[in-house]
Amino acid sequence: MTRIRKSWENQALGILPLLLFLLLDNYISYLQAYTVSAIFCVLSMFVFHILRKDKIYSFMLLPSFLTLILYAFFLIFMRVEEVLAVYTPLITEILLIIVLTVVKIVKKPLLHRVRDAQHPAYEKTHNLTMLNEFFFIAQLFRNLYILHLLGIAFYNILPEEMKDIRFNRFLYRDMGLIIGVAVIVYEQIRLLMVRGRLKKEMWLPVLNDKGSVIGCIAYSVSRLLPKKYYHPIVRIALVHKGMLYLAKRNEYAYVSASMIDYPFYRYVLFRQSIEAAAQEAVEGLKTLVGKIQPRLLIRYTFENERVKHQVSLFVICIQDEQVIEQYKQVQNGKLWSIQQIEENLGKGIFSVYFEREFSYLKNTILLAENLCLCGEQQEAKPE
Repeated sequence: MTRIRKSWENQALGILPLLLFLLLDNYISYLQAYTVSAIFCVLSMFVFHILRKDKIYSFMLLPSFLTLILYAFFLIFMRVEEVLAVYTPLITEILLIIVLTVVKIVKKPLLHRVRDAQHPAYEKTHNLTMLNEFFFIAQLFRNLYILHLLGIAFYNILPEEMKDIRFNRFLYRDMGLIIGVAVIVYEQIRLLMVRGRLKKEMWLPVLNDKGSVIGCIAYSVSRLLPKKYYHPIVRIALVHKGMLYLAKRNEYAYVSASMIDYPFYRYVLFRQSIEAAAQEAVEGLKTLVGKIQPRLLIRYTFENERVKHQVSLFVICIQDEQVIEQYKQVQNGKLWSIQQIEENLGKGIFSVYFEREFSYLKNTILLAENLCLCGEQQEAKPE
């Protein structure tokens, strides 16, 4: 079913009944061509009605169906053999443009209705994506066929000596087919390119106010919409003998770029557990000390003008000074004492996350570490 879904994501394929009509009109009578195309269109709509339960749609079939319905009025009420036999391709294009113009008019209210529908977030996002693809393709077809008709109008005002019988056939009968096939091929190539980019995209879970996952979104899209989506992240403090190992954040970080912070932080990916994300965050340290088990300290919501994050703060304690020295070669940073940190708080040196978390760390894990160190030093003194 996944293979079928990927094959039919191309909304432009919904134009195939009309392209079949234009093609058959070159070889059989317009009435026979219409009958075959109409049957093919109805069968296609029936197939997609069955596939609807698997969220597979081809919205472009509806404009094709409506265009064939409008053409039926010419067959019933305006049965002029000379006109229909010669100008069927042009009549079909004009009717399609009329239908696609109506589609353009209903675009905004339809999208607004889907956004306000009481459906799960994932289903709503999927429906909006498919509809936007359809409206994009519909607009593309409409613009190209309008240009085609304008080209025909310009050609008709040229002097007779500048016209050619073979070019007449190409312009009136073949060009419409070529436009349709070209759009289908273009859309398929575009989808393949988009799919390739999406494979490299980082997908983030979207949380509701209760912290439950309600959907997912690409990281690049989330960044374009500041604070619109609520994402989980993990942050891990590295403690050594009552001090914190801190380093500069990446210069391209979305929040507090190039400021001092823990060396371990990352987004939790869609369908990834928070614990697994924490393990991945300390991957560089595992090569030095082997297995590490970060301990969860606190979970809180961080929010500013750019992001809204559910922060899970973990801690790891490393007593071996040699490990710290080795890690400095991997991640350029240093150990900060409580006093050094307190002297620099509020000066734009530390990340906004760290400044919020420090008081909690100071009164919990750092206090415990210092108490342990004092106890060890007292035991080490000779009697």
